Amino acid sequence: MKKHWIYPGILLLTGMIMVSCSKKETSPVQANTILTTAREAALEKAADSVFMTTYTPGMIALISVEGEGDYIIKRGVSNTVTGAPMDVNQYFRIASNTKTFTGAAVLILADEGKINLDSSISHYLPEYHVPNGDHITIRLLGNMRSGLYDYAGDSAMWADFLKSKFTMSFPPDTLLAKAFRHGFKWDPGKYNDYCNTNIVLLGLLMEKVTGKPASQVIEEKVIRPMNLDHTFWPSSFYLLAPYLHGYTYFYGECMDATNWNPSWGYSAGIMVSTIPDMKIWAKAVANGTLLSEKMKAERFNFIDGYGFCVEKAGDWIGHPGTIRGYNSHVLYNQVRHITLIILVNQDSGTPVEAFSDIFRRILEH
Repeated sequence: MKKHWIYPGILLLTGMIMVSCSKKETSPVQANTILTTAREAALEKAADSVFMTTYTPGMIALISVEGEGDYIIKRGVSNTVTGAPMDVNQYFRIASNTKTFTGAAVLILADEGKINLDSSISHYLPEYHVPNGDHITIRLLGNMRSGLYDYAGDSAMWADFLKSKFTMSFPPDTLLAKAFRHGFKWDPGKYNDYCNTNIVLLGLLMEKVTGKPASQVIEEKVIRPMNLDHTFWPSSFYLLAPYLHGYTYFYGECMDATNWNPSWGYSAGIMVSTIPDMKIWAKAVANGTLLSEKMKAERFNFIDGYGFCVEKAGDWIGHPGTIRGYNSHVLYNQVRHITLIILVNQDSGTPVEAFSDIFRRILEH
């Protein structure tokens, strides 16, 4: 589950099927039209170029411009065995896009007076003995400025996962233990540093102040109010059909990671959704839907590009997501009113970055 926005792929994957499919509402072309024929052609050409230089079986992108409809670009396959095409209605692991849900739920609880963003995490969770916990506020966790070590960087965890044949479960207290044995990297507030440990702590915080599982809090506070009928916190390894197969080179060779245990993501990266639901959520995240004006200010107080569980790059607000097998961007441009959802079914080298970079440049000019 990485933060980085630009990581172009450089390796060639041969023998892939390339498919293009567009669906767009028709309307008279106006001077300010974004999805012109020329721009669509540029997007298709860019998709071809990037696809042939990345190690990903498939890519699907939804570009939605308000007043102009949706434009969908597909390349490759969703299943390398059957050759099934990519489809917008397939379930996939949204990885670190989960953070935007966790962040929203925490801020809603703060609106309700259940959480004080200025209080320390040790005030709420003294039993976890968080390193520097007396000085790490809830705000610093959401802003990625705690100074804590990211458990996802613990190589022993991944070795154990491999030995278990990818079935090993990682409860949140286990994830914290793996992070805390490394101590802390620097004093709270000193630097912005992307860290999954921060968001696991926010998940446990939600459980502490509500007495409910983090999954239920997100369901009640965010998913249901937004009518995201195909978005959920999974209770099983297995994805619901229809689903997108995910592949990874994390352990050296190409492996199907579709049904690897995702528990290590917890409130930082465990959730599942579809592209249509993410289209709804992308705009909601950028607009601060469900939040008071006070909490919107917290959400969008960007320091080095990171707010409260949300990122900003130029005019684009949203989040990237990376988990074994899946790599995505869920973005919204508030100036041009463009929703951009890009999903690739291979995570190694974060190939979505290359597609996202070139698509955004075409859409912005």
